[in-house]
Amino acid sequence: MRPTRTPFTLSDSDEPDRLNDIYRAAAQLICEKGYDATSMNDIAEAVGITKAGVYHHIPGKKDLLYRIMNFGMDSLEEEVINPSRAVDDPEQRLRTIVTKHVHLITSRSTSHGYNPVTIVVEETAGLTPAHRRKIDQRKRGYVDFIRDTLKQLQDGGKLRELDVTAAAFSLLGMILWVSRWYSPEGRLNPDQVTDEILKIAFGGLLRPSAGSNQQ
Repeated sequence: MRPTRTPFTLSDSDEPDRLNDIYRAAAQLICEKGYDATSMNDIAEAVGITKAGVYHHIPGKKDLLYRIMNFGMDSLEEEVINPSRAVDDPEQRLRTIVTKHVHLITSRSTSHGYNPVTIVVEETAGLTPAHRRKIDQRKRGYVDFIRDTLKQLQDGGKLRELDVTAAAFSLLGMILWVSRWYSPEGRLNPDQVTDEILKIAFGGLLRPSAGSNQQ
């Protein structure tokens, strides 16, 4: 059963913030109802504006889905990828990737315990083929970044006997799944969730001698 929607209120703010409100509200509806069952009328009602007001910002639903995904990828790049690229040491870089990505998910989760933008970024079926290729390219770039970090750890003798591609996808899958189960009202706060994910990730990826001073 999908969670009950929390009413969304469009803020009195600048144009980019208004768009962000629309993206988040639309993503929440798509999570609850599915892309095909979500109408532009639903989105307009959720943000408290007219359908014409939504069309003032967004040409159509397919374009909206693509914009939501780009919005999610832009947030990932700004808050996770770029800061992590600045870290030279691969072990510390991996820690930064996990910490910042989990924080991105938990900080944007709703009161019902899920991050709609994070989830919708995984729902590419509604995209046009051209848009799907662009989103897949951005997602692949992130996987490659994680894999390259793991390869550096492997070359330094710190990684367990693992296939770095399988390890990269598995790590990313574990992080993304946080958006499905984390609840702001649950027993674990964001820092505790991050610590648990770090323990699982580092325990499974690194040799026992590696990262021992970080636990």
